[in-house]
Amino acid sequence: MREEQAIQRLQDIVRLETVNGEEKRVADYLEALFSEYGIDTTRIEYAPERINLIAEIGEGNGPVLAFDGHMDVVATGDESAWTYPPFSATIENGRMFGRGVTDMKSGLMAAVLAMINLKTSNVKIPGKIRLMATIGEELGLLGAQQLAELGYAKDIDSLVVCEPSGESREVVLKMPLPEGLVKKEGNVEQRFIFIAHKGSLTYEVHAKGRAAHSSMPELGKNAIDSLMYYYQKQQEYFDTITTKDTILGPMTPVVTLISGGEQANSVPEFASMTTKIRTIPEVHNTTLIKELTELIETCNQQTAAELSLHILQSSFPVKSDPKAKIVGLTKMIVEDAVGESVPIIGVAGGTDASRFVEYNPDIHVVVCGPGNASAHQVDEFVYVDTYLQFIDAYEQIMRRFFE
Repeated sequence: MREEQAIQRLQDIVRLETVNGEEKRVADYLEALFSEYGIDTTRIEYAPERINLIAEIGEGNGPVLAFDGHMDVVATGDESAWTYPPFSATIENGRMFGRGVTDMKSGLMAAVLAMINLKTSNVKIPGKIRLMATIGEELGLLGAQQLAELGYAKDIDSLVVCEPSGESREVVLKMPLPEGLVKKEGNVEQRFIFIAHKGSLTYEVHAKGRAAHSSMPELGKNAIDSLMYYYQKQQEYFDTITTKDTILGPMTPVVTLISGGEQANSVPEFASMTTKIRTIPEVHNTTLIKELTELIETCNQQTAAELSLHILQSSFPVKSDPKAKIVGLTKMIVEDAVGESVPIIGVAGGTDASRFVEYNPDIHVVVCGPGNASAHQVDEFVYVDTYLQFIDAYEQIMRRFFE
């Protein structure tokens, strides 16, 4: 596909507004595009306007290489602050601007066009290449969860998540990376390959008390007192966890919300606390939930408190073997595409991969794509040249993975 066509295809889907929903618009577009080139697709409905799309090519008698990209984008914020309308896909000075162009419609479209290029070249694939265009990544990994539950993760050998993995050179030079690993001149962005990212565990602890007039607190039971007792015990528990992952570092717990009481002259009968933990494989979500449940039970026994644990969200950490074939192959091909060293690192933020590894922990995952840290910001953009480089890079990964 010619460069001008590839650029137009990306502009087309950036102009489709899919803010936290309405992904059917992109799914319909991609389905029609795949159909032009004889590529079979499967639509999986989450809700009437929310459609996941699966596309596959290959003979099927070998490993499955999957590519993942989500179709939803975050809200635009104050549109008057944007230099160009957020769904205009305006190109200026080599950059395409638009909400979702970096996170992550450029990565998604690069994988789509790579698959089409491979299909039209009539190369035999002794296995299967699967593209998964998902809904609801930004708010709960909804599409990945649905696909995993339906079995689309169970046969995957390796997964390329096409999320943005670039950072501006100015920021990179301030990062604590090994000496000599990153060039101080060259491209305006440094590209990375992420082979690990932290998981996420969000939960509330509810404390139930008994209301009374503040002048007679002995007649009530202060829910805030119970919650604060638990707060101290939780902090002591976190302090005992000193394990660090070699790539991701320590887990990161943060108490983010506390609420209690209704008015100043009443003993509060209810209080709650929300905690967010960025998890690592060595201190897994399942372990934390078990031990936090036991901590709640202990506090209830020790103080006659009425505490309860409520899990709001749980996404597993992801970590791949640096020696896995997909890791070395991606590094070699992307380095050739961008013309410089591409470090392999881990990050805190999560991806759809959390859901897929929950159902198939043997998947080898790499996260690497066009785009940068302008994701979720005003004037989100992608360098057009980088987007075009990744069409070729993804195609080369698809070709050479099966060699």
